[in-house]
Amino acid sequence: MFSSSVSVLTPAYDAYPLWLASVICEVWFALSWILDQFPKWFPITRETYLDRLSMRFEREGEPNLLAPVDVYVSTVDPLKEPPIITANTVLSILAVDYPVEKVCCYVSDDGASMLLFDALSETSEFARRWVPFCKKYSIEPRAPEFYFSQKIDYLKDKVHPTFVKERRAMKVGHKYRTKMFVCGFLRNYYMIGLL
Repeated sequence: MFSSSVSVLTPAYDAYPLWLASVICEVWFALSWILDQFPKWFPITRETYLDRLSMRFEREGEPNLLAPVDVYVSTVDPLKEPPIITANTVLSILAVDYPVEKVCCYVSDDGASMLLFDALSETSEFARRWVPFCKKYSIEPRAPEFYFSQKIDYLKDKVHPTFVKERRAMKVGHKYRTKMFVCGFLRNYYMIGLL
């Protein structure tokens, strides 16, 4: 109490620039806080209409006007990020509903793991069958790990027999690929003594 009354009664005229700077900073922080609150008070929700996008950019007889998309997937350690997850991410990116010539997927492996390299080699072979299958039948979700883990009876709705046949072939290929990932993971890490 005593110190505050002393500072009010005996002002320090040399500190006027510091006082002015602190007041300007406080006003700036208050203004920026208010501006930060506006989007929270009035949130904007946007909805994408894919049919309108297709009508606008994919016209018959004209070149496709959609912008090219580059997707970067980064990974470091196959122990913390299993290669099967990275492979499923790459497969879902490649199977996206977008013109094939406009999508590029790059994988950056900062750990230089041979296990991930082998996994992505297997994934590229599987992608040659998986991506056309997804586009042909409009498969959702497009990551095979999540698609095959769904408990849906596809025979219940009188599905076309070719779909059932191709789906079984994809599931067998996916199980084989997953088994190869696990065997490769165990083999590589057993050899270097981590397991």
